[in-house]
Amino acid sequence: MSSQVTTRILLASDDTITREGLRALFGRAPGVEIVGEAGSLTAASNKVRELLPDVVLIEIGVPGRAHGLRAATDIARQSSKARVLVLTNNNDLPYVRSMLAVGVSGYLLKSSEASQLFNAVQTVRLGGRFIDPSLGNDLVWQAIDRDINKARPVFSQRESQVFSALIRGYTNAQSADVLRLSVKSVETYRLRIYRKLNLNTRAELVEYALANRLLAEK
Repeated sequence: MSSQVTTRILLASDDTITREGLRALFGRAPGVEIVGEAGSLTAASNKVRELLPDVVLIEIGVPGRAHGLRAATDIARQSSKARVLVLTNNNDLPYVRSMLAVGVSGYLLKSSEASQLFNAVQTVRLGGRFIDPSLGNDLVWQAIDRDINKARPVFSQRESQVFSALIRGYTNAQSADVLRLSVKSVETYRLRIYRKLNLNTRAELVEYALANRLLAEK
């Protein structure tokens, strides 16, 4: 009798063809069982509680980045047992950092070979972390670890107020009006915030807030 441990996988994607392709691919892989599928990322949360998989493989397209991050956050926090592996075309490093920060164990690009997918599944199944090799080298790993483990930067009172307005989608002008500041002052505070967080865009700022659960706190 074989002593090989079977890895139970839940597939989550809103694309039927993607799910069918992954199901066929894993059908050729020994030691793997597809225990269920979810037709949407939000539905995957219920499936995790019901099926108790070892690995949740979620496919996320580049559009709807914030939605994908929220879904990954919810799924990663559903179970201490299930490991989350993200499959996507998005090779943006700040997005990778955000995913790892919310508890995702693996991040793989769709351009990868099937062998990389199998390797990623087994790596996260055993408690490790996997990042697509094409995304970088040891320096990238060090940067990701530093971003995840660093303490939350200290903001001044005004910086905190501007931060809160920006992650809620306020424009510079709207933020200035609400906070009774000049638009130029808001822009200055915004740049200070970006520098402290090592970010460059509002999208990255929102992703950071989601990853660190700051939208719920503000």
